[in-house]
Amino acid sequence: MRFFFDSESGLASMLQNIRNNIQGTAAKVIIAIIVVPFALFGIDSLFTSSGPAAAAVVNGEKISEAELQQAITLQKRRLLSMMGDQIDPAMLDDAILRKPALNTLIKQQLLLQAAKDEGIEVSVPQLNATIAAMPQFQEDGRFSQERYQQVLRLQGYSSSFFKQLLKSDLTIQQLSTAVAGSAFVSGAELSRSVGLLYESRDYHYINIPLANYSKNVSVSEKEIADYYADNAESFLTDEQVRFSYIELTEEQFFEPVSEDQVLAEYQRMVDTNNAQIEREAAHILLDITDDRSREQALEQLEKIRADIAAGSDFADEATQFSVDAGSAANGGSLGFTSGDSFPAEFEEALSGLNVGDVSSVVETEAGLHLIKLLSIRKPELPSLDEARLQITEQLRAQKAQPRLVGAVDTLKDLVFNAESLAMPAEEMTLEVKQGNWLSKTSEEGLFSYPAVKEAAFNAELRSQGLNSDVIELESDRYVVIHIEEHKAPQVQGLENVRNDIQLILSENKAESAALSKAEELQLALMSGERVEDAAKKQELKWNAIVDGKRSDIGVEAAIRNQAFAMPRPASSASVSTLRKNNGDRVVVQLFDVRYGNLAALKADLVQEAEKSAYRNKSSQEFSAYFNSLWESAEIKIN
Repeated sequence: MRFFFDSESGLASMLQNIRNNIQGTAAKVIIAIIVVPFALFGIDSLFTSSGPAAAAVVNGEKISEAELQQAITLQKRRLLSMMGDQIDPAMLDDAILRKPALNTLIKQQLLLQAAKDEGIEVSVPQLNATIAAMPQFQEDGRFSQERYQQVLRLQGYSSSFFKQLLKSDLTIQQLSTAVAGSAFVSGAELSRSVGLLYESRDYHYINIPLANYSKNVSVSEKEIADYYADNAESFLTDEQVRFSYIELTEEQFFEPVSEDQVLAEYQRMVDTNNAQIEREAAHILLDITDDRSREQALEQLEKIRADIAAGSDFADEATQFSVDAGSAANGGSLGFTSGDSFPAEFEEALSGLNVGDVSSVVETEAGLHLIKLLSIRKPELPSLDEARLQITEQLRAQKAQPRLVGAVDTLKDLVFNAESLAMPAEEMTLEVKQGNWLSKTSEEGLFSYPAVKEAAFNAELRSQGLNSDVIELESDRYVVIHIEEHKAPQVQGLENVRNDIQLILSENKAESAALSKAEELQLALMSGERVEDAAKKQELKWNAIVDGKRSDIGVEAAIRNQAFAMPRPASSASVSTLRKNNGDRVVVQLFDVRYGNLAALKADLVQEAEKSAYRNKSSQEFSAYFNSLWESAEIKIN
């Protein structure tokens, strides 16, 4: 098995899906396994190689085409979840996604190989203890097997899948910790870090509001006419199109469902329900360690089993003797399993018990167990009357789907060479519907589907009078369109855009006036005029910042960033101007720069600075370590 790492994609997508799907109390569940201490990688998913074909070979180990295709599929799912219908179909092209997906798989494989070479591995008890300690899987401060299974089941992940995922993540965390542990921050490096982190600056700034000039701007008719003459092509109407279309839906092929069919389907539901038995288990676990041999663990469990048979309480024995901290505090309770939550040996023994029975000693990778079956449950099944509507709709859809697929194939053949939609509609007894005029900015009706909009504005279909391909809107809905009329963009008359032009010219004049004033003030300050005098002459407000820090939220970010980007003043103050997003201009005068002094910091700030510098150095060390792995690796990409 192999894992796909990308900290900002697969794992984040999995966790977001979990957040979206679990309701009530569990809506607060977020599986935050760990923060991978390096920027490039994280876990996306687990893949099983199927077949000999290799997309790449990393130091002799294959990355199969199947793994790569699944990685690409995950990337598509992530993009669709982020952008929905607004996504550019080109972004989902396999050819575009293939290279970054393969590179990520290669990087992940290198890290796993390095961890193996260093003898880094995660034991089963360590893995189980990590899961049991996760607050995301706990209720009332205790690990809940039921909640654990619920979270994973909603995403289609088995317990073994998740454990493999976590095991790989913990392995790489140990590798990164080992590499980062070699990082060392020298005194000079710490001083430089503190110098920048605790740098302070003294500066003044004058704000020049755009509104001061907007209210006094006037635009003549000649200016409007001249601007229109020079920029007429900027005032075009939207390109528009009107099309006819044929729609195929699953509902068009619905047929009546008989009572006998409903009864037969309900009986199938009953049979399926009877097969979905879940068993509630409890156990007492003794692991095999340097201090406890297998024989000693076996002997102790046999004694415990005899005590239980003689009347001792299983829960009390589990609390006292079980080494599984996650369940021992709860009397050994592990919650419910549908047959795949625990190791195969455990599940096999559990399935052979009656409620209340205690098994003989069972051995798994985790150690030796005594297992008790606490209860059995089956999913609730609605009555026939309650399920009738759902069954009827399901049967109608099952029967309609193959007919819909066949109709889609027929429609594809008919519209391919047809001059319009009339003949295909007549042959298939379908209605040709007429659409309204729509532009490229329209999102209504069929234009909410990007593929339809793309076909509607396809120049080849329009010029040759062709029908579009049959477009799949959803799994039960298809459409084919024919462009009936097209309106190319036209230059709008001056009377239609007069107000727009007047606004543009007004804004341009106001901005130009504000810029001129800023440049005038900049020259005055550079010539030695005092900032308060310069501002007072122009009836503007000025601000003085003394000992300002990069993190001062009392100063707008744009002004603060400008002040800290300016060069340290030499014989006279540095002066610069900037434009804010709202059009205002600002003149900034920098007087002094003082770098942070390590010796002047309090002990707690020094400690914080050391940690920050160490984190940065550790990140650099790991990057260098990974680069060495990459450069020395034998990588073959097919």
